[in-house]
Amino acid sequence: MTRIAINGMGRIGRAAFKQIIEDGTLELAAVNDLVPAEELAYLLKHDSVYGRYERDVRAQNGCLLVNDGQSCVALNEKSLDKLPWRDLAVDIVLECTGMFTKEADLKRHAEAGAKYVILSAPIEGGDVPTIVHGVNSADRSTNIVSCASCTTNCITPVIEILGRRLGILKATMTTTHAYTASQALVDRPSKDRRRGRAAAANLIPASTGAAKATTKALPEYDGKFDGVAIRAPVPVVSIADIVCLVARPTSVNEVNCIFRDEAGARVTVTSSACPTRRSSRPTSSTIPERRSSIAP
Repeated sequence: MTRIAINGMGRIGRAAFKQIIEDGTLELAAVNDLVPAEELAYLLKHDSVYGRYERDVRAQNGCLLVNDGQSCVALNEKSLDKLPWRDLAVDIVLECTGMFTKEADLKRHAEAGAKYVILSAPIEGGDVPTIVHGVNSADRSTNIVSCASCTTNCITPVIEILGRRLGILKATMTTTHAYTASQALVDRPSKDRRRGRAAAANLIPASTGAAKATTKALPEYDGKFDGVAIRAPVPVVSIADIVCLVARPTSVNEVNCIFRDEAGARVTVTSSACPTRRSSRPTSSTIPERRSSIAP
C-alpha cells in the first residue's frame, strides 16, 4: 500500500487527510505541522465550512488516531531536512504548507527519503512540471510535480477542450473566489491596501496566478491567456468566467454539445442538434491533440 505523508495541515492538508482516510487504498504514514497534535485533532473534527467530521479523531502518544483504528505519526518538525521520511518508508509527500513552493525546497523532501513530492500550489520558478489531472501527464522519470491551484484545476480542462475542439487565439478569465487566510478579518494597514480591507465585508479585486499556471500545463497558450480575481465575502467556493476568441465560427449549441460530449454526459440528442466530434474539431494542424491522463 502506498504510504503518504502530509507536510502542512492547513485547509488543504486537512482535506487531504480526510480523503486518504476515506480512500482505503492509501496509508497515511505521517503528518507534519508546527501546531500540537491535540490542536490538529480538534481542527480535523470541527470545520466551520464542511461541518463536523463523522469520524472520531484524537491525539495519543505522538500520533493521530482515527476511530481507534487508523493512526499516523504527528510530527512538529520545522526543518524539511530533519523530516524522517526515509525511516517512515514514505512513498509520496503532499507539500501543503503554502510556504515551500520552490524546486529547491521540494527536493529537500526527496533528500529526506520521499520517493515522490506533490506540491498543492503553483510552483515558483525551476523546472517542476505543472500537472492538471486529465489534461497533461508527467514524465515517468519525474518525481516532483505541482498540481497548481484550485482555480487552475477549474479552468485548465475548459481551456484544453476549447483549444482542441475550436482553437483559441486569445483568452481571459475572471474568477470570483472565496476569501483566503492572506486577507484581513477587519480593516488593517497593508502593503496591498485592497487586501487590507475586511475580507467578509468587501468585494476585493486581486491578481491571480491561475492563468499563468494554466500556461505551464498548456504552454501553447503562453502569452495568449491571462486573468484577474475578485475575492468575495464568502468562506468557500468560487466560479470562473472565461472569454475566448476562437479560431473558427461556432454557436452556443455547438459549444454546449462539445462539453456534453467531453463530459460523457448521457443525453439524447439528434445529429442535427449536436455536431459530431469529427465535424466540431478545428481544421488547423496547429491545434493540439487531446492529452492523455496522468501516467500511473
